[in-house]
Amino acid sequence: MEIKNLTLIFSHLEKEHLGKDVFLVPYYLGKELSCEVNIVYQKTKTNKLFDNCSYYKGVKLHSLKNLFRIDKLQNISFLISSLIYIIYNGKKIDLLMTFHFRITSAILCLLYKLVNSKGKFYLKVDGGEDILDVRNNSSFIKNFIYDKLLKRGDYISVETHLAYKLWNENLNISEKIFLVENGFDEEQLSKLSIDVIPFIEKENTFITVGRLGTAQKNTLMFLKAIEKISNLKNWKFYFIGSIEENFKKEIELFYRNNPLLKNNVIFTGPISEKRDLWEFYNKAKVFVMTSRWEGYAIVFSEAYRFNNYIISTIVGGAEEVITRNNGFGKLIEQENDDELKSILENIINDKNYFIKYPNKDQSDHSWQRCLKLLVNNIKSN
Repeated sequence: MEIKNLTLIFSHLEKEHLGKDVFLVPYYLGKELSCEVNIVYQKTKTNKLFDNCSYYKGVKLHSLKNLFRIDKLQNISFLISSLIYIIYNGKKIDLLMTFHFRITSAILCLLYKLVNSKGKFYLKVDGGEDILDVRNNSSFIKNFIYDKLLKRGDYISVETHLAYKLWNENLNISEKIFLVENGFDEEQLSKLSIDVIPFIEKENTFITVGRLGTAQKNTLMFLKAIEKISNLKNWKFYFIGSIEENFKKEIELFYRNNPLLKNNVIFTGPISEKRDLWEFYNKAKVFVMTSRWEGYAIVFSEAYRFNNYIISTIVGGAEEVITRNNGFGKLIEQENDDELKSILENIINDKNYFIKYPNKDQSDHSWQRCLKLLVNNIKSN
């Protein structure tokens, strides 16, 4: 089937999403399918930087009006506005895309199929390893709706090998399931003219990137590990990302108890510009992830691309990226700051810790490669 228009409906588009899968998947699908791409989203107080019907990299950004002034009703407003949008525009959409295995996605899919019976529907599942829990803990009615989504949807992608295995073994729709790991934006790297620094020339720095202090990211585990190291020597630790309000007191306490570490442990705040963010990866030797759960985090692809040694808790995507990295990394147990401390200390004290490091081109995880099987299937159907 020839795809002329791909439209993503996504509830809450922010500037940060322009460098993540929310934008990059439809963007690269559009390039590979040679089609027009639209992203339809709900206008909120925090994303007013997008003008209505503006364009970014050739992708049309179309905001939906908030029907209610009460914040608690935003989700209902988004659903109603999205349904109205599909009723009026569904026939022009050849491939409708949504994120997340949710009732909202199911409702959008079913209405779209009523409006445009020849149209194709693509669901990108964030992670997907919890599929059995979702089905087992859902009501009869919810599971009935989920079954309709699985039956009527045309393409469903998950992010990790475990999720791919679970969906194939338990849902009897293997012909619709695709493994699409989150890739790296090679086009943007080329545009920014960033030269990847060979590992041997990197600085003695550790980095972590994310929403610091959230329950998911478990940043406190990293701080506890650092606090237990007797001597950081000339190594620096950069914590990059927004900081939760209730975590700021933990940072203050850390510095109060460890005043001599202020020059070694640095919180940069959020870095939205890719050039600036990627230079941190580029200069760093080690990337650290202490999350309690993840799908396939974009930061894994970025750390891999810039030749970082990857230390991560056992979460979605961690084992895959370290395996792809020729084993150049370590998996650690959840909540085990002592284990993390030992690894960090070994790196700091052992000059031969990195005697063996990957000396290869790490551009093999581009979005084009990650999407190849899905693209080929869309083109052939």
